[in-house]
Amino acid sequence: MTKSDFSQNLNQLEEVLEKYLVDKAPSIPDDWKELIVKFAPYLTIFGLVVLAPTILGAFGFGAYFLSFNPFYGRVFFGFNYWLHILLVAVEVFFMALAVSPLFKKEEKGWRYLYYGALVSGVSSLISFDLVGFIVGTGLSLYVLFQVKEYYK
Repeated sequence: MTKSDFSQNLNQLEEVLEKYLVDKAPSIPDDWKELIVKFAPYLTIFGLVVLAPTILGAFGFGAYFLSFNPFYGRVFFGFNYWLHILLVAVEVFFMALAVSPLFKKEEKGWRYLYYGALVSGVSSLISFDLVGFIVGTGLSLYVLFQVKEYYK
């Protein structure tokens, strides 16, 4: 798959999501949308703080957090663990890139959050977290597409 094929597929996915999450789904009231756009950068910063322990765990600080785990000693750090850490790191990367443009209400800030939500969805699917995928990713994408028009 070439870069242009990937980009084309991503654009097609965005069109489909916009059709279902904006055109066919019930709309969020405009005053709520404005509130979401106003607080989006701060919520993104909060998300970065919440995800920080996961990233720190990948660099060896996880042993400290494991001491609070009742199943300590039964933890397996296999391929799925490292894949999850990698995907969380990519999600954090996109969220960090989004903060400054979100304050300026630029479209690239919205787009970075969109990419982060897609990566989070892939992470949920790989972890077989179907509830997290349906609820978390679905809700994130719904809200993102509802407020997309506010970012230029």
